[in-house]
Amino acid sequence: MKTKFLYIAALALLVSFTACENETPFDTQTPDDAPLILRPYNESGTGSFTYTLANPETPLLDSVTVTPSKYTTVRWFLNGQLVHTGVRIEMCFLAGKYDLTIEASTEAGKRTKRTGTVTVNPFDTDPSSNAPAAGRHFVPGQPSAIDGANLTKVAAIDITRDLYGVDILKTVAPSSATDSHLEFMMPEMADGAYFLRLKDANGKRYGADMINVHNASVALSGYAEFVPGKEWVITGVDLANVASVKVDDITITELVTTETSVTLTAPDAAVGEHRLSMKNQDGSDVLFITAEGAVKEVTTIVSAETTIWEGYCVLDWGNSNVKLTAEQLAPAAGKTIYVYYEFPEAEYHNLRITTDWWGGNLVDQINVTADTPNPYTFVYDERCQGLVASEGNAALIVGFGETITKVTYK
Repeated sequence: MKTKFLYIAALALLVSFTACENETPFDTQTPDDAPLILRPYNESGTGSFTYTLANPETPLLDSVTVTPSKYTTVRWFLNGQLVHTGVRIEMCFLAGKYDLTIEASTEAGKRTKRTGTVTVNPFDTDPSSNAPAAGRHFVPGQPSAIDGANLTKVAAIDITRDLYGVDILKTVAPSSATDSHLEFMMPEMADGAYFLRLKDANGKRYGADMINVHNASVALSGYAEFVPGKEWVITGVDLANVASVKVDDITITELVTTETSVTLTAPDAAVGEHRLSMKNQDGSDVLFITAEGAVKEVTTIVSAETTIWEGYCVLDWGNSNVKLTAEQLAPAAGKTIYVYYEFPEAEYHNLRITTDWWGGNLVDQINVTADTPNPYTFVYDERCQGLVASEGNAALIVGFGETITKVTYK
């Protein structure tokens, strides 16, 4: 009797399991759900990520997991141009650095996105030229130049509307070239951002990032701050005809101008923010290139800090760093030095301030994160001064990943 009971119980349990296995899973996805990108996942929490490809023949290869998957379309954009539709991408691109956007949109019109960068390295023997994040700014009819590698192999330069180089707007020949520097005359073109593609004698095309074309005078740097009563140099393109610089209600006409700079004596002004504009001899406005675009007026400041160095240096250890001579650093003796930087996506971020001999450190190497103070500060004390004096009479700001924009002291 007991055996019969156990047999019936086992049979009932088997029927129960079979019934569960045959049930259709309950699908909770609906067309009205907000889209989510579940993968790739970025551990930093910024939603941004980086792909680095060894060469132009290495594909960008990855997949995206989204929900609600039934009702969501995934699109991949590089520098704002649609390059692929689908959850899985496997594509090759010309060398260069591209802004990446992965967009997920539902049938109901709801959207979400992830952003990042795709860096495609050139082959060692390829002509190449990478623009800094701020871009390259050229004026039609003016001599222009790019820096890079293997540039003597360039027979022609295509200026294109698309990153594939299919929609060619202009083709120009180099006027002169060395391995690291290539010059050409910027042709007549409408304002805008364009892709630069280099071609060798066989017609093979190579990536060279982007340029920005302006049919107006533009100021690019040097305008963000000034020291009252001191020489003030504002740099840009097509600046030879600048007639006046206006700070608040003060108009300055005693200027020294060249194609690439305007030099003046800065007016007396209080510490703080001030309005700045510039005009050409024909009354047209000089445009200032900012993160928000080209504008006719910007805010400049009188800072309590004194600038030692200003520019745009992407740190790459011995390949790219900022050198500060003992003479430049002398006025900062005993004072606090401020190192301003940008924090773009990179494999890692390190910062070290050492001597010209890479010997003693003014600041030991640190791992820079989004929480690291910006500007980064340190005191240029007697120990630092002694290291600089004994090891090459200069200090180096070295590391990887950060973009150094300014060094000041107070």
